[in-house]
Amino acid sequence: MANKRYTVWEGKESGVFADWKTVETLVKGFKGAKYKGFSSKVEAEQALGEGRERYYQPEKKRNEKELPFLKESIAVDAACSSASGIMEYQGIDLVSGAQVFHFSCPHGTNNIGEFLGIVHGLSYLKEKKSDYNLYSDSKIAINWVHEGKCKTNLPHTAETEKLFELIKRAEQWLSEHSYETQILKRKTEEWGEIPADFGRK
Repeated sequence: MANKRYTVWEGKESGVFADWKTVETLVKGFKGAKYKGFSSKVEAEQALGEGRERYYQPEKKRNEKELPFLKESIAVDAACSSASGIMEYQGIDLVSGAQVFHFSCPHGTNNIGEFLGIVHGLSYLKEKKSDYNLYSDSKIAINWVHEGKCKTNLPHTAETEKLFELIKRAEQWLSEHSYETQILKRKTEEWGEIPADFGRK
């Protein structure tokens, strides 16, 4: 997109920039970096002036006992096999019960799978222009998504290179897209296992 611009609120340098490579050098390794892509220079400059608060809202604290179960949603969950080391995640439509996406990758962790699954779900719903909500049973992954960063301690090695490329793409998607989807914590104690569960407990 020729007119695309990136706003950096918090990084090694703040401002509006025209290319992702420049932005990456400004935010990579900068703790608490805040940045997002916009479709035009005007939007990016407006966002810079308005401040990051409008675009980086902290996770809302909800009283889950009062939160109704919303059927018009997709549920995402991840699993990691201790035998094969394969990480996988899937998304399930809670209305139809159909699997709407599934992905697997070697050398992952549950938390990474949960994070990637949520981002995949957000992307899927945005592409479909759906007003569905999204359920996850991972508070850690939900927080990572709200912060726009997968804070895994998994070593970045030759074996995990493909996985870290996926993480980078997911983080970039979060930085470049806004979304209206509510990300809700599944209350398994009251509602049972999340419908996307792989049943390996």
